[in-house]
Amino acid sequence: MENIIDEVYQALKDRDINPSGTFDNGGRFYATNEDLIFVRAPSRKWPFSHMQACRTKKYVKKVCAKFDCKTLEELKGRV
Repeated sequence: MENIIDEVYQALKDRDINPSGTFDNGGRFYATNEDLIFVRAPSRKWPFSHMQACRTKKYVKKVCAKFDCKTLEELKGRV
């Protein structure tokens, strides 16, 4: 399981995959799973605070645990 988490974390870090979420008209990114991150809300000055938090290994572990992901593809789809 740790192997899957490491692989998804590295893909996020290398920008091969992106966290799931949406952008508003101001260009701020809001994460789909924002209940799993504890970070300031996006603002004009810091529009990607959620995106940065979603590219951490801690976040990937929380997503894996919340959705009980068993495979690499399943975890990639949830991140």
